[in-house]
Amino acid sequence: MGEEQTTANQEPPAGHQAELIEFHGEFSDIKVLVRREPGPDMYLALVPPTALPYVVAPIETPINDVAFFIQQRLEILRELREDMLKHFKKTSSLKCRFETGDVAHLLGRPLMIRVSAVSKGKAVKKAVRVRANVKANLHPDVSLLSLEVMQAGNYEQRRAAFFSFAGQVFSQNIYHLMEQCMQRVFPEAPLPSKVNSRPMRDNWVLIDESRSVVWFSENLIPFPPNAVVYAYLVEAIKLYAPNATEEERLALLATGVPNWQDMKALLGDPNCPYALTS
Repeated sequence: MGEEQTTANQEPPAGHQAELIEFHGEFSDIKVLVRREPGPDMYLALVPPTALPYVVAPIETPINDVAFFIQQRLEILRELREDMLKHFKKTSSLKCRFETGDVAHLLGRPLMIRVSAVSKGKAVKKAVRVRANVKANLHPDVSLLSLEVMQAGNYEQRRAAFFSFAGQVFSQNIYHLMEQCMQRVFPEAPLPSKVNSRPMRDNWVLIDESRSVVWFSENLIPFPPNAVVYAYLVEAIKLYAPNATEEERLALLATGVPNWQDMKALLGDPNCPYALTS
């Protein structure tokens, strides 16, 4: 109500060109960067630790529509910024501990965490009961994932709540991307009937043909989809083209994931944002 907005050019996160929308008035001064990306989704997010807000918007969306989208969410945006700034007053580490104000990634998308306790009763001792009493609720337009746990101070419960939710989203989305990749590279190869994720110490991906299952490392869940598909394709080439020369192997990788070299570097970088969600 009574907000004013102006636009200018500025560099947002990841170095993409974008507009800058400034709001003044009821909710004090807030500047929001706008990053244009292909696709239908529009959502707000924050850059840790400074709580710099930005919105990802479809390329064709008029700037006035983007400004209206932000304006309708200024109050929650202010709350989330306060959560993040408060969190990073206590720590300088960007490693996600699934605390209120932290940022966790899911298939490349940043999600700010907000934690609440379901009950303030006695400590829960049985792990099975803990797992049954953790849950997560997603607010996609503001990139907020609310975790509800029995004990808000318990890291294992917070982490379990996140990965229980994230694992389901991961499995639902990655299968179709994996299928598209295989149609390009190995169209005659049998597709697994399902994909699952689990903690894996030594591998990114395991293909179990006997059970028609692909197991992905839980550590892949935060990474962008192309990185996950690259990790799968590396193993698929070993299975379906075991005698391929190095030149042929590289050609298969390029067919399935054109930017595979970037994805390989990303997976090997222990300091990238996605590796900090664990």
